[in-house]
Amino acid sequence: MKRTILLLLPIIIFSCNRGGEQQQAPGYDSDKFFVIDYESILTIKSKVNLSQITDDIEYIRLETNDQCLLHPRAEYHFTDDFIFVDNSEYILQFDRNGKFIKQIGKPGRGPGEIGLIRIMSVLDGQKQLVVQTNWARKLYYFSYDGDFIKSVPVEDVRRIKAIPGDRLVYFDGCVYGFEDYMFALLDASGDTLDVVYNHFKWENETGFVGTVSYHLFVPFYFSKGRISFKSMHNDTVYTVAGDSIKPEYLIDLGKYELPQEYRVEVPSSGGFQEFAERSKGYRFCSVFEAAESLFISSSDYQDDIQYNMIYFRPEGSGRLLVDNDNEPGQIINDIDSGPDFWPLGVVNDSTVYMPVLPLHLISKENRDEIALNQALNPEKKAEFMDMLDHLDENDNPILMIVRLNK
Repeated sequence: MKRTILLLLPIIIFSCNRGGEQQQAPGYDSDKFFVIDYESILTIKSKVNLSQITDDIEYIRLETNDQCLLHPRAEYHFTDDFIFVDNSEYILQFDRNGKFIKQIGKPGRGPGEIGLIRIMSVLDGQKQLVVQTNWARKLYYFSYDGDFIKSVPVEDVRRIKAIPGDRLVYFDGCVYGFEDYMFALLDASGDTLDVVYNHFKWENETGFVGTVSYHLFVPFYFSKGRISFKSMHNDTVYTVAGDSIKPEYLIDLGKYELPQEYRVEVPSSGGFQEFAERSKGYRFCSVFEAAESLFISSSDYQDDIQYNMIYFRPEGSGRLLVDNDNEPGQIINDIDSGPDFWPLGVVNDSTVYMPVLPLHLISKENRDEIALNQALNPEKKAEFMDMLDHLDENDNPILMIVRLNK
């Protein structure tokens, strides 16, 4: 039977060999540029059990009260001591056991007020949180204690990520047609250190600029202390190396890559009305990394189907995850028969997580199916069922934490 659990964000996982231990390929160079053949991986289907990639699962129940109710599209950031949640108009701070600590920032457009968060950065070495708002052309800096520190003027670009070393990475969505760059690296003084140029430009004389945004797409991720990033309409993943931006690898979508001239922002493409038809059959992808594996998720522009892929960097091999019906799926939870797993992001370099809504965990259909399924660890299954008995459908999400085997 096909089991589905609705995630907070409908949107890779971990390659393993038969012994459960990953082996580094001889001569593997983690800094060497490489190409991922998306079309080839689609033909390599694999059903992966959770027990193949981990020995244990942890569930963190985020405290629920009137002060810390989570937005449906909340985003999670982990440190050794805290879980910070981008809650759209302010930040919520929890400890690593899920206990609510405080709200940081507040809605509004006054000094130190956030309004609406575009993207949040965590500078753990400095114990600071950095917020790019949707209204002001500024970055707001807060301490872990919740104090407002400063605001820094910035350009009005789509996403700005603060990284260690007092530097910023700009991501420009390139929706007007005349933008010079997609990404830029800036120092603390605001001087540009390096850029990734925008090579596709167009003229727009309509007086109207429109774009579409997909919450499935995430441009940035951190791994091994460095940031990597890609554009939705570009197949190259870049990273910061010193004061430079360098290509790291390429995800070649082949026939599934949307032609640039079909983009909805390009006037000659016919705009929104024709985009739905022109974009059929094409896909976009997001990616992040943990434990030497790339987690690649992709989706059609008009389709709800998500294609989850694993690419193990040392071996240069990948696979498409499928469920028991050989359809695109997630990692099958054979440990405690709880929700099947597909990580939304990383806790650290070897640990990934997925938020799950209690409303779907405690449904009668789901509970009946869990009760019927065999689990490799009956004790863990009993613990999971006991947790369900204490959940309310209106509770904050449960964070499913998976520590990947080395």
